[in-house]
Amino acid sequence: MSSDSDTRVEAESTVNDSYGTTIPAEIRNALDDALEPGDTVRWVISDGELSLKIVHERYGAFEDAEPFDGPAWDSETAAESTWSE
Repeated sequence: MSSDSDTRVEAESTVNDSYGTTIPAEIRNALDDALEPGDTVRWVISDGELSLKIVHERYGAFEDAEPFDGPAWDSETAAESTWSE
């Protein structure tokens, strides 16, 4: 979203019976793709003002992890006996 402090976007949405709501398209568009499916939104009330913060979910959190070879097995029987203990 633009850092220009004069930029103001307002939109309304309706809260349904299960207290869910949709983030209006005007708000999503103003965020310039900062909000994506799978992200979490955090609702914050401070001094009587409600704000919303985007918590980005990172898909593939372990894709940067180094491979782990695990223990070496002498035979298939050794592996089976370890799992059966």
